[in-house]
Amino acid sequence: MHKLKDINWNHLYCFYEVAKAQSLKKGAKNIGTASSTLSEQLKKLEEKFNKKLFVRSPKGLSLTTDGAQLFDKTRVIFEEGSKILEHFSDDVVGGYPVNVGIEETITYDLACEFASQYWDLYTPYGTVNTIRQSEHDILVENLIQGNIDWGISLRKPKRKSLDYQEIGSFEVVFCCSLDLYNKFKSEKDILVNIPFAENSWDKSLNRTIYQYLRKKGIIPKEKIFSDHSDFVNKLCDRGRCVMFIPKNPLEEYPGLKTFQLDEPIKVSLFAIWKKNDEGLISIRKLKELIQTKLSYVPERYEDVDLQIEVSEVSDDLLK
Repeated sequence: MHKLKDINWNHLYCFYEVAKAQSLKKGAKNIGTASSTLSEQLKKLEEKFNKKLFVRSPKGLSLTTDGAQLFDKTRVIFEEGSKILEHFSDDVVGGYPVNVGIEETITYDLACEFASQYWDLYTPYGTVNTIRQSEHDILVENLIQGNIDWGISLRKPKRKSLDYQEIGSFEVVFCCSLDLYNKFKSEKDILVNIPFAENSWDKSLNRTIYQYLRKKGIIPKEKIFSDHSDFVNKLCDRGRCVMFIPKNPLEEYPGLKTFQLDEPIKVSLFAIWKKNDEGLISIRKLKELIQTKLSYVPERYEDVDLQIEVSEVSDDLLK
């Protein structure tokens, strides 16, 4: 084979569906053809490449090393092909994973909560991956380049090719151990006298916090910083520092006391996507989730049967 026209792309697509389903029968059902016809097409593909792509046994089909390498390549081709079909038709095709870029920020747990709920909406059409983005500008560039499908950021994008919508507005609260809190008469004295912890990456939010404190006449005597949130959380839990965290409406903070001064600090999270992708089911489901703004826990939030259903797991495999 010297040119792309020399390969039968239908045979390649048949291979992709069988390899993805790990079953000749399921692959034939997905394509809408007979298993015998599909088996013949796979043999022709193996002859064309002069390579064995499947190991056939009474238990079914499994990929050889060459088959696994070919599947990795064809998956990229046909997942992108599914997006092309959705771009140029009104049909819901799915069949491709979504990569979500999440800006590294104090609201990371809330962003991950949103992405987790997005999984439940999108999982009938594919899987969801998350990719850490060190800052807003990098997230936007990865979105433009197609390295991620949509993203979550603290800032609105300025690019005209991008659209955005607020996921929700959250309050930032101060936090320390309950035992430490009970030692002080005033919350302001906690913020002044106990080491005040900040993260190293979210400089914009740090500035907002310190501007807020200065307006209240509060200047911490000592500040600490860390790249590792778990380190700061552990210190805070042991009464060694005070920190600020987003108030997650879906989470409790056992052993910790959260508090705020007379007026709350508001932080907004924004979902960002390319305007040209609005016809994709991945973005349509995103916009559907945005309407909830994390205001409640989904009905099937902890229902494991949901994943079993969408994964089409056979009853023979279940207890």
